[in-house]
Amino acid sequence: MEAYVLLKIATQSDVCGFSRSVVDKIKTMKGIVKAQLLFGDFDAILKLDMPKIHDIENTVMEEIHLIEGVESTLTLLCVDEEVLE
Repeated sequence: MEAYVLLKIATQSDVCGFSRSVVDKIKTMKGIVKAQLLFGDFDAILKLDMPKIHDIENTVMEEIHLIEGVESTLTLLCVDEEVLE
């Protein structure tokens, strides 16, 4: 099961803020295929590949949300290609 997660990351009083440290921490998590910083309304995008929706839910709610600096997430689940045929 693939999903993309858009992150809003809090700013910090220091020049760099949390963005890079949050993304670096997420890159080490199981099931994270890619994590990149963004410009625009969201600060980062993640690509997850996990066996079940429940695994994605647990990762987002119980791991990513607990990282210092993560303000909010928007999770987008990919539709299975076979459904589209």
